[in-house]
Amino acid sequence: MSTVDTLVVGAGPQALTVLARWAHDRPSVGDRCLVIDPSGNWLTAWRTQFRQQQIGFLRSPGVHHPAPDEMAFLRRHGDMDASPPATVDPVRADPLERVSGPLRRPAAEVFDEFCRDVVADAGLSTRVVAGRVDELHPERGGWRALLAEGPSVRARQVVWAANPRRRVTPAQVELGSNVVHAADVDLSTVEAGQRIVVLGGGQTAGQLALGASCAGAEVVLVARHSIRTADLDVDAGWLMDDHLVPFRSIVDQSERRQIVERCRRGSMTSDLLDGLLRSGVRWCPDVGQIEAHSTEDGAIVRFAGETSTADTVWVATGSVPDLRVAPALAQVAAAGAEHVDGWPVLSDRLEWTHRLFVVGALAALALGPAAGNLGGARAAADALCSAAP
Repeated sequence: MSTVDTLVVGAGPQALTVLARWAHDRPSVGDRCLVIDPSGNWLTAWRTQFRQQQIGFLRSPGVHHPAPDEMAFLRRHGDMDASPPATVDPVRADPLERVSGPLRRPAAEVFDEFCRDVVADAGLSTRVVAGRVDELHPERGGWRALLAEGPSVRARQVVWAANPRRRVTPAQVELGSNVVHAADVDLSTVEAGQRIVVLGGGQTAGQLALGASCAGAEVVLVARHSIRTADLDVDAGWLMDDHLVPFRSIVDQSERRQIVERCRRGSMTSDLLDGLLRSGVRWCPDVGQIEAHSTEDGAIVRFAGETSTADTVWVATGSVPDLRVAPALAQVAAAGAEHVDGWPVLSDRLEWTHRLFVVGALAALALGPAAGNLGGARAAADALCSAAP
C-alpha cells in the first residue's frame, strides 16, 4: 500500500487546473500527490473527445485555461488587438489560426500544446498512474482508496476531479446497434452518402451534424426545442459575485439545482450555427417528442408525424453529472454524505465529507452553473487553495 498526502482522482482539465495552482503556490506539492486516471496520462479523455468529434476550437475564452496566470495563454498565443476572422470553420481549425473570434477561443491543438507546457512547468509529468478508484474508505487521518487493479492507496485527503455523468436520452429513444449516444461517435468513420439523423439542439449535436455533412453524409438534425445561440455555454456572470452571491445565499439545495439546470440548457456558438446554415444539413427544430430505434438495416426515427429511415442515429441529447455513476462516490453517499439526486452538497471549500473534496460539474451546487467548464475549474482552484497540502 502506498501513502501520499493528496490523492487526485481524474487527470482532465479540472485536475490539472487545481494541481497547477497548488504547485505554483507550494512547489513541493507535486512530490506529495498522486493522480489516478484510467489512461495513465493527462487529458486523454479530453483529447479523445476532441479528435472523435473533430472539434477545431474550444468554446471557452482564452483567459480560461489550467495555468495559474490568467493571462498566460493570451500572452503566448492571442493578439488582443487582432481583428477576429470573418469566418471560422468550427470543425477543422486552420493550422495557422491559433485563436478565434472576439473571445480569443483557443484552437484545440494549440490548447493541448499549452496544457503540455503547464504539466511540465508544474512538475506533474510523472504524477499520473493508470487505475480506477472503486472504493473509498475513511480512515483515521485520511482515506484509503481501493483500486480496480493494483495496491490500495492511503491519502490524507482526496480531490475527486473525475467526471461521472449519466447519459440522457428521450423516453422513446432506444439505444442500440444503429442508435448510438454521441459520446460513442467517431466522425472519422463517416462515409460519403451515409444517411445520418442527429438528435439534439446543442453544441455537440451541431458539431456532429456539420462534421458528418463535411464528410459527405446526408444529415438531418432533429431537435425537440428551438435552437439557442450562445458563444459561451454559461453566462459569464456566473463566474462573478453578482450572480454567485445570491446563488450561494439560497439555503435550499434543490432550488440551487433547478437554477443550474435552467442555466445549462443546450445552445450552439454563432460560428457553428453559421456553418450549419451554409451546409447541406436539413433542419428540423421544435418537433416535440422523438422516437427512434434500431432495425436490421439501419434505424427508424419518428417525429412531428413524420417517419424517417437512416443508416444510423446519433443521440446528442446530453448527459448530467451524477456521483452515483462512480462506485466509490456512491459508497460515500450511501454512508451518509449529503447529496441532491446525485449532486454532492459541498462546503465553500468544496469539501463533501471530511477531507474529501469534489471539483468539476459535480461541484455545481457550490460553484454554480459554470462549475464544469474551464472557468469553473479556475474557481475551484481558488476555493481549494486553503486545502492544499
